[in-house]
Amino acid sequence: MSWIVPEWPAPPTVRAACTTREGGVSGPPYASFNLAAHVGDRPAAVAENRARLRLELGLPAEPLWLDQVHGRQVVRAGAHVMDCRGDAALAERPGVVCAVLTAD
Repeated sequence: MSWIVPEWPAPPTVRAACTTREGGVSGPPYASFNLAAHVGDRPAAVAENRARLRLELGLPAEPLWLDQVHGRQVVRAGAHVMDCRGDAALAERPGVVCAVLTAD
């Protein structure tokens, strides 16, 4: 698995990473590190890829997986929502993880 860490002036308590397509278990046409459950990939492959991401990055919680659409809806991340659609995600307490799914 590989990822890119952005270089921006974020507070030290905010971390970010952008994944690449390397290091996953999804087959064509999603090969190989697909994290999106809504595109037709095998659910078991997506679950394994998500588990690898969480382990590799040492995430403190399962992310809110946001399928990004162009609009105005902001989704507040919380334990009760895991997969949703919106334009942005907001975490209001420590330990909450937001993941925005975008097309490559």
